[in-house]
Amino acid sequence: MVPFWEVLLQDLPRAAVRILSNMTFLFVSLSYTAESAIVTAFITFIPKFIESQFGIPASTASIYTGVIIVPSAGVGIVLGGYIIKKLKLGARESAKLAMICSGVSLLCFSTLFIVGCESINLGGINIPYTTGPSLTMPHRNLTGSCNVNCGCKIHEYEPVCGSDGITYFNPCLAGCVNSGNLSTGIRNYTECTCVQSRQVITPPTVGQRSQLRVVIVKTYLNENGYAVSGKCKRACNTLIPFLIFLFIVTFITACAQPSAIIVTLRSVEDDERPFALGMQFVLLRTLAYIPTPIYFGAVIDTTCMLWQQECGVQGSCWEYNVTSFRFVYFGLAAGLKFVGFIFIFLAWYSIKYKEEGQQRQRWREFPLSTVSEMVGRTNHVSNSARTRSCPAFSTRGEFHEEPGLQKGIQSTAQTYPGPFPEAISSSAYSGLEEGPTAI
Repeated sequence: MVPFWEVLLQDLPRAAVRILSNMTFLFVSLSYTAESAIVTAFITFIPKFIESQFGIPASTASIYTGVIIVPSAGVGIVLGGYIIKKLKLGARESAKLAMICSGVSLLCFSTLFIVGCESINLGGINIPYTTGPSLTMPHRNLTGSCNVNCGCKIHEYEPVCGSDGITYFNPCLAGCVNSGNLSTGIRNYTECTCVQSRQVITPPTVGQRSQLRVVIVKTYLNENGYAVSGKCKRACNTLIPFLIFLFIVTFITACAQPSAIIVTLRSVEDDERPFALGMQFVLLRTLAYIPTPIYFGAVIDTTCMLWQQECGVQGSCWEYNVTSFRFVYFGLAAGLKFVGFIFIFLAWYSIKYKEEGQQRQRWREFPLSTVSEMVGRTNHVSNSARTRSCPAFSTRGEFHEEPGLQKGIQSTAQTYPGPFPEAISSSAYSGLEEGPTAI
């Protein structure tokens, strides 16, 4: 007797090849993988996105994520399953439902690109200590003429909001000399040299074509700029619209998941369904759950504009360019959504192609049956009859009446469906004989 493990090792590769060569299973699994990658990216990075985009604490951002994503996904999955049950959808219709949900959610992704905030003005990072054009990456420098002699540490990120509306890395880099506590508990810094004056580079006037004028603009008459602890507030009121659109996108995306499972189960043989689900789960782990946080995190890190530096080693990101963050993050998610839409369309088309092929095969094996209608005809010499063949489209028990060939002669034909339809003819004359039947 052959050992069980030996039989298993022989059958397992053949079963895997047979399932992976099933185009419908492969397409729906890849589509499901793309959708699962989007869900993984949302669960992992939406709290960070909300925190950096809208300037709210990390704990509050995590609560918003749980309150929005978990209920919307749960309701979407339940509704998708109910639609399949109520409409009794087969594999082809389920694939079509998943394709519609994927297309609608892809359109809804466009709203997430436009709902967001602008990056904060961070002194020495995206805005220079002297007003002018925005700084590029090679020219970013936390040290300026207003704080070069302060001996500030650039490893301690303690942002303060200057009275000029600019956020500074810490009080020292803002050039602040004195500090104190306000009645509200917020720490206040005064005599901030980087806050009180701004250099404005203006174009040359007539007669000074080759020179630029540097004008010192005093922000305050007494030259006493100040700052308070914390980042400057941004005038951004798009958090609620963003959460609403996020709920809609997650809800529609979740509606397609039951359809993907139905298509998976009905695309393989009954005895291969458990193994097919196992292989699909391996694909989800390999292509979605494990690598998605890695490549999404790498892409998001390209939008960082202020890194933590410790002993020459780059640490975590302190500040993101939130506009770039928004476009990169949702752009990559929309790309995955488009890939999932293409694969679910291919799955639907493969099912449609197989069903049409099976229909053509049945037509070739069982050609269209015909029935013979008896048309009675009498004359003075003898009774005769002729037959006429026509397609058998009638249902059992349905009667068709045709007038006879001669006046006063009527015949009634009753047809029965089946591979060998029968024709029963009756005449108004009792002496009419039944003629031969042509099949």
